[in-house]
This record gives sequence, structure tokens and C-alpha cells, in this order.
Amino acid sequence: MSRKTLLAACIFCLTYVGCFYFRIYVVDTPVGAAESGVLVTALRQGVLWGQLFDAWGLASLVSGVLVLFLGGQALVYLWSLLTAMALCNYNVDLGAIGLVLGILRIVRL
Repeated sequence: MSRKTLLAACIFCLTYVGCFYFRIYVVDTPVGAAESGVLVTALRQGVLWGQLFDAWGLASLVSGVLVLFLGGQALVYLWSLLTAMALCNYNVDLGAIGLVLGILRIVRL
């Protein structure tokens, strides 16, 4: 396993964990979100908008297709980040397809 593959896996895991805790403590618990400040409220609304309109899943799918056909180290890392956000934020249908496309590219890395 190469260092590039391990870095992509670490980016995926860290993004998933961070996104999970943000979703649990800020997005799914709106009780204290209003008192948290404008920045946290704007981030919460952005994540909710992405969940509602499948933006995270679509971004994962598009980045998976780009990674598969174009390649490139930066695209692999972007794919890893967007796929973790899609799978964590309830956009599993499109995010899973993006995950498979990106893994096909990582196998070729």
C-alpha cells in the first residue's frame, strides 16, 4: 500500500469522524445552535441544504467520475473528502456510487 493511498484513507476517516460529530452535536441538535453564533448557524444551514438537495452525494459522484477518468493526486484527495461528507450526511445513494468509482481509481494508484 502506498503513502498516497494511506493519505487518501486518512483524509476519508478524519473527514467522516469530524462530519459525524458536527452532524450529531450541531445539525441534529438545533437546541443550542442559535446561541452558538452566526458562523455555526450558517454552517448548520449549509450542511442541511446539502442533505436536502443531495448536494454532497452529487459532488461525490462527480468527483468519483473525474477521479476515474482524469486521475491526479489532488482529485483523489478531493474525492475522499467529498465522499466522506456524502456518506456521513445521509446522501448514501449517490455517495456509494462515487465511493465505488473512486476506489476503482485508488486500486490503480
